[in-house]
Amino acid sequence: MRILIVLHQFYPEFSSGTERVTLNLARAAQRAGHYVRVLACAVNPEAHHGAASAALAGALDTVWEGVPVTLLPRAMLPASADYSLDVVPELVEPLVAWMQQERFELAHILHTMRMSTAVVAAQQCGLPYVLTLTDFFLACPRINLVTLGNQMCSGPQGGKKCGKDCLSAPWNRDTLVHRHESARQMLMGASVRVVPSEFVAARFRDAFADCSFRVVPHGVDLLALMGDDAPTPGDQPTVTLGYVGSIIPQKGLSVLLRALARVKSPDVRLKVVGGFYGADSYHKEVLALVKADPRVVLLGHLEATQVYAAVRHMDVLCLPSQVPETFSLALHEAAALGVPALVSDLGAPGLLVAGHGGGKVVASGDVAAWAAAIAALVAEPTQLARWQAKLPLPVRIEEEAFFYDSLYRTLLQPG
Repeated sequence: MRILIVLHQFYPEFSSGTERVTLNLARAAQRAGHYVRVLACAVNPEAHHGAASAALAGALDTVWEGVPVTLLPRAMLPASADYSLDVVPELVEPLVAWMQQERFELAHILHTMRMSTAVVAAQQCGLPYVLTLTDFFLACPRINLVTLGNQMCSGPQGGKKCGKDCLSAPWNRDTLVHRHESARQMLMGASVRVVPSEFVAARFRDAFADCSFRVVPHGVDLLALMGDDAPTPGDQPTVTLGYVGSIIPQKGLSVLLRALARVKSPDVRLKVVGGFYGADSYHKEVLALVKADPRVVLLGHLEATQVYAAVRHMDVLCLPSQVPETFSLALHEAAALGVPALVSDLGAPGLLVAGHGGGKVVASGDVAAWAAAIAALVAEPTQLARWQAKLPLPVRIEEEAFFYDSLYRTLLQPG
């Protein structure tokens, strides 16, 4: 099969959950004997070191870890593409011609942000497409189903609730309703719609009652996770906390840092894995909190194998998210390594941890509650072993890839 994978951004410029899932699936499809090409947006084209594409004017061609990649520079796409579903009409025909020249047989859309034009081109090509929803972008212009008033949204109600609770420039009530209808058409055009958790499925079923959704958890790479390194013997704190994720306000690192500052014990430390993105004001806030606490170590952005090594040296993973997470690959990878978690009570991670008991669910944004949870672990570190015993074995990449491979083959069967 010749498979086109489409998403909003890709390595090496971005390496968050959706990018990691995409790379895992692309390599698994290659191992199964398929031809795969990724189509994504380059927000900063210079970060990719690509060459001008001979087949698609204005685009860049490159390769990442053996996966061919074609990149559309951000300047080629609508200025509103980070939050709207706007299409560039004059780009549709070149993309159609490129897809036909590449002889793609199907498309797998892993994120529609910035890529609505590519989805329309796939539709015009007659390519069947699988749509995997890794977040709430299609249902919510703000992506996280959190209102302007910082309240959890009960659903867009055909875009009407967006106009009531989240009306801000450049939107008006009519354009928000139109965006919702465009999202519905994109969803309806998919041969199959896949979500990573029951939490996401429930929210999308509420938002788009005429669409069905299949739940397929993202898989973890067990072979890559397992290493032969071990913690260095010697003086070690009682509890090593870990944070893995982008350093942005939505992920809540500042809450965790403020909570740790309230725990005046030398027997706890925090390792932070992740790069800074977004507003400088938040970066300064985090860096000031880190500077004030010598128990905190910033490891920065790491390659995947380095992330896994860092997690193996953690006692507990902390996910203090301020918005409802749809899955959290880091949580499942930590579970595979026997590392329990403290997670906020928003979204899929909180439901998962509450269900199996391999950690503790803590109120989102409540610094005092997070401080109490950390202090309890320092006082009784044996709790970690009890949590470890309850950790489930997550789905493997091979299982996730097998599902999609079967799905691809089904879609291409005559009739």
